[in-house]
Amino acid sequence: MSRIIVAGGTGFFGAALVGLLRSEGIQPVLAARHGPVDIRMDVEDPDALRSVLRPGDLVLDAVGPFQGRSTALVEAAIEIGVDLIDLSDSLDYSERLTELETQIAQSGIRVLTACSSISVGSAALIRLSKIDSPVEASGFLVPAARHVAWPGTGSSLLNSVGRPIRVWQNGALVAKRGWGEARQFEFPRPLGMTTGYLFESADALMLPRVWPGLRAVDFFVSSNVPGFNDVFRAAARWKWVRDLIVRTTPLGLAVARRIGGRIGCLAYRIEDRAGRRARLGLIGPDRSYLTPVAPMVLAAKRIAAGRFEPLGLVPVDQQVEAVELIEYLATLGVQLVRLEDPLVG
Repeated sequence: MSRIIVAGGTGFFGAALVGLLRSEGIQPVLAARHGPVDIRMDVEDPDALRSVLRPGDLVLDAVGPFQGRSTALVEAAIEIGVDLIDLSDSLDYSERLTELETQIAQSGIRVLTACSSISVGSAALIRLSKIDSPVEASGFLVPAARHVAWPGTGSSLLNSVGRPIRVWQNGALVAKRGWGEARQFEFPRPLGMTTGYLFESADALMLPRVWPGLRAVDFFVSSNVPGFNDVFRAAARWKWVRDLIVRTTPLGLAVARRIGGRIGCLAYRIEDRAGRRARLGLIGPDRSYLTPVAPMVLAAKRIAAGRFEPLGLVPVDQQVEAVELIEYLATLGVQLVRLEDPLVG
């Protein structure tokens, strides 16, 4: 491998990724369209990608939001012979990559999509749940809004509010209205009982590819900003409210960075056919914003060291070992908590 390139290395998650890689002794190449970077790279420009990428490169793709991305970078990776890891949370993007699965396999490269808290973190929680054959899995995300309220994450959230989305139900993707359903989840203190709202997630596609017995996969999100959940609920009902939010997004993000919660948590409730349930979460008091990029760091280290065997479009449960991820997150101050154990009682 000649280089480890971080595409979007000047963005919020890209910069966090670069910092963690450097702490592991890896000196990545920073790439972006603008700014002080090592190379200029536009992930949507096929000709530019061909001129910049070299066979054997490993590209870590942190250019969000993925909801509006094409597959230009993946197609270039196939053509040139480049391994690729992304932190996409987009169901549509993951679906487009599965359509390229045969080409990816034939090219002999690795593509690790959704190598983030969604869906690698989700898969790790299911692996650690002690439920071998899950039939239902519900995710709950409380972002550390004060840290992560930037344009990419804001756009990703708004993409689901009041819009048609898809969830995995009865063994198929079905249409729902984003933010149109609510569910409560009891997190550890100080979060406590929290209400989340229906959100589109790559988990709806990626998790059933690992566990075909899953009959239902859904995902709920709380904004973790006082008053914002009510505003988004209104936006899900009335288009004019949503349009107003879109026009005032920079102001909303600034408010979220000032008064939003510092603590973030990703949790899952898993159930099997016999009714056994488990609830697990990853919670961090101040550095949970690093959770999304942690799987990319571990996967990149393994590939760089020649210790990553799978090729092709790699399933989310094979990108990072669950125990290794939990141990690494613990060094970042993010802890695994078991809220309900199916083997107790």
